[in-house]
Amino acid sequence: MAQLMDTNTTVDQIKVLIVDDQEVIREAFGMLLSSDETVDLVGVLGDGDTAIQMVPVLKPDVVIMDVKMPGLNGIAAAQQIRETHPEVGIILLSAYDDSEYIREFLKNDPRGKAYLLKHTLGTMDELIRTIHDVASGRTVLDPIMVEKLTSQKGISENSPLKDLTRRELEVLSLMAKACTNSTIASILYIQPRTVEHHINSIFSKLNISPENGQHARVQAVLAYLKATGQARQDP
Repeated sequence: MAQLMDTNTTVDQIKVLIVDDQEVIREAFGMLLSSDETVDLVGVLGDGDTAIQMVPVLKPDVVIMDVKMPGLNGIAAAQQIRETHPEVGIILLSAYDDSEYIREFLKNDPRGKAYLLKHTLGTMDELIRTIHDVASGRTVLDPIMVEKLTSQKGISENSPLKDLTRRELEVLSLMAKACTNSTIASILYIQPRTVEHHINSIFSKLNISPENGQHARVQAVLAYLKATGQARQDP
């Protein structure tokens, strides 16, 4: 199922590997990416297991993968690729707007990763921009997924969270999804130090002592889950 490409590149080109079990998708993306002078398409593969084997051979800068594939899925393949080749950027194309997929995909190191929904990917220019962003170490999420991750539905006016700013609520909602500070920074396009500032402000407004360390974070998350109806209230 592997189709290898001419690996002659210019200095500024980004080497890209496509992995998708649907031939029509592989061929369509391959043809479109090959027409862009900033991209060097080094291979088109049909499954995650083959991708893991071929990454050290083809040496791509960015791997574009489907999430759902026979055998090893895109998230598992991405984790294995990054374990041995942490410099390789990963773009997952998915038909699923499941926040658990994103949390699993971004855990440990969100840098140089993107999660895009196939049905909202409007133009090839958008994919090209994402390739360049990921190659530069940025994190890119489909806007629908950012909204899903940081949705504030269910917070009432008399909630203990009512004094939090929208940004603090976004940070707290991502904390509740077990995102690390670095992942939160990447998703919200802010600095890790800014995330720490927001978390300290959250602790202050919720009357939680930051000296309690990880326990303070757990208390804040529990307050969020209770306020949004995602956890059973204490008797």
